[in-house]
Amino acid sequence: ICGEEGKLTDDHTPPKSCGGITDAELRGLHEKLAAEGARWTKPRRFQAGVCYRTLCARCNGLLGREYDPALAEMSNQVRVVATSSLRLPPQLRLKIAPAAVTRSVLGHIAAQGINRYKKGPLTEAFRDYILDPTLPLPHSLRLYYWLYPHRPQVLIRDAAFTEIGRRAHFCFWLMKFFPLAFFVAWDEPMPTSFRLTHINDHRNLPASAVEVVYLSTRPLLPGQWPEMPDDRRFILYGQEAVVALPTPRR
Repeated sequence: ICGEEGKLTDDHTPPKSCGGITDAELRGLHEKLAAEGARWTKPRRFQAGVCYRTLCARCNGLLGREYDPALAEMSNQVRVVATSSLRLPPQLRLKIAPAAVTRSVLGHIAAQGINRYKKGPLTEAFRDYILDPTLPLPHSLRLYYWLYPHRPQVLIRDAAFTEIGRRAHFCFWLMKFFPLAFFVAWDEPMPTSFRLTHINDHRNLPASAVEVVYLSTRPLLPGQWPEMPDDRRFILYGQEAVVALPTPRR
């Protein structure tokens, strides 16, 4: 994240405080989306949640100390309602720190891949936003979120999204884990066809500020959206597009 060299540490993505799956198999997303009967390669096994040894101690500590508690709080508020026996209301009212949640999501997706820090205006704006809790969210970014009541965890960095017939071409990052999904659009043209709630209304808040945000529960999006596009869209993936599945119990 910071662009400096230092001793690498293990980063859990999503953070363990969000209650993700522990014993997991990590596979390439292309295998998950392949036709039935396709041959899968041997998966990577994780016993304490998916982690990458790619963040220096400074950046990892900053995420865990300053930003991850906000993401865990948002996740827990949704989890309590999503796992109850009561009927879900059309909209959930959440009291969270939106800017801290945004920094946590961006920081953990950034942990995917090795030697991915490429100096330039986008990278430096991203770096400054993570390291300085008072800065506004860069205008090149938009963070969408929605209810995700599914077990597989999906992590995608640097994919390209296109809507056929529209001038909607942009890069995106994605992190999905029960009970939330986060879609980060880079330089998204406006308008697009997404009808999703986003955090950008709170882009100017400092990381410590707490606000009320809302999460729509209807309509419920398909479990493989947006990584499995429909006939009006296509997506190009790089190697940092993976899915973590709970390890089968014998």
